[in-house]
Amino acid sequence: MSIGSELTAARERADMTIEQLSAATRIRTGLLIAMEADDFSRCGGNFYARGHIRAIARVVKADPAPLLATFDAEHAAEDEKSRREERVAVKSPTLRPARPRWALVLGAILVVLMGWGMVRLFTLPSDIEANASKTATTSATVTTPTPKPTPQPTVRPTKKPATTPKPPALRTALTMTATGNGTYLTVRDRTDRKIFQGNLTPGIAQSVTSAGDIRVQVANPDNLVVVLNGKRVPTKLTKFTAHPNGTLSKT
Repeated sequence: MSIGSELTAARERADMTIEQLSAATRIRTGLLIAMEADDFSRCGGNFYARGHIRAIARVVKADPAPLLATFDAEHAAEDEKSRREERVAVKSPTLRPARPRWALVLGAILVVLMGWGMVRLFTLPSDIEANASKTATTSATVTTPTPKPTPQPTVRPTKKPATTPKPPALRTALTMTATGNGTYLTVRDRTDRKIFQGNLTPGIAQSVTSAGDIRVQVANPDNLVVVLNGKRVPTKLTKFTAHPNGTLSKT
């Protein structure tokens, strides 16, 4: 079980509501609901989160050591990862553009030009020899017949085999409306991706449509009206799973 689930179970064993626990620990109701939903980002840091966990465990008569050990194991890995990324960012070399060495480039160009001039000086014939060779030599023009192009075989396009379309995945349409004093919701899809999390005030509805199952965690199920696939489904569960066939099951 997660830390939030352990806190919820300990509070329920102590037969206390969120409001009673808030009065005993002096921790805001919204923050308690978020912690039970495994959302510790609103605590203001890991130091304050550990203090809140100790205060809650003291009131509900629970052992805080396993909860703190689990919290440190989960968040120590995130802190170590961020520190490694910072060290890599600091050690990354800075590339500077290379400056061209113009003296070497100009020297190479001059050497090439001088070499080409020497080759022309010693290899070209004199003007007399060039004129004599032009007078003595008769150029003959040879006309070769143009070969006929070889006919290419006609390639006909092959037809791709028809593909059978895949059947569409079953979808779940879930609408949750808050009543009374409202409630705190956490909604996840079948891949455990968080779709919605936060307070649902009275009279406000939250609609979710997803392929496959939808997992819901609610703080006050008495203040929630659930409509699954167009049909109202009464429930008192704090954690349940909505299925595409229109049924609910306990998570």
